[in-house]
Amino acid sequence: MVEQKVLLVDDDPALRGMLGFSLELAGYQVTEVGSRADAIKALQTESFQVILLDMGMPPHEFTPQEGLAVLEWVRVKDALVKVVVLTGQDAEATSYLALKHGAFDFLEKPISAEAVLNAVKRAFLFYEQAAKLKQQEGVQHLQVEVTLGDGVKAIRNQAEEKLIRQVLADTEFNVHEAARRLGLKRENVYYLIKKYGLQR
Repeated sequence: MVEQKVLLVDDDPALRGMLGFSLELAGYQVTEVGSRADAIKALQTESFQVILLDMGMPPHEFTPQEGLAVLEWVRVKDALVKVVVLTGQDAEATSYLALKHGAFDFLEKPISAEAVLNAVKRAFLFYEQAAKLKQQEGVQHLQVEVTLGDGVKAIRNQAEEKLIRQVLADTEFNVHEAARRLGLKRENVYYLIKKYGLQR
């Protein structure tokens, strides 16, 4: 059985300890960190299926800025990961921003261990189904934010950039394999890498 790994990101050590303990008791492998920088460092060295993410962390405790930066990093690097957001701030505004930046779900503080366990269980279920779809059928969701009035070209460019980023991430920047999956010539993939300024 594949290990179920959760990254728990919260600057409150007491809450982190309580949630981490509950998750470990439920059989999850938990890594705890207290900041955006540590979260990104953990994500660069290890694979997680689910992230529990506090939105308000130092140095911007009273805005969702730190949480949004982690969400954005995850969205670009590993779109399959399910992020459950924890917020103690303006729940309506923060949840809207979090979902807009690719969060899977959100919970409003104060939270119970039971609510977190239910959310994490649901996130793993969706992660597994999305991974299965990707493996069996090559199907992946590509979320594109569209402002009506942007025009078709801007929307196409956004979808094209997301798709090439995702396939390059999946193939660990193997241009030959990315070209095969996209049904393009290698020189076209190199052109797109240059066009969107993509780097390994």
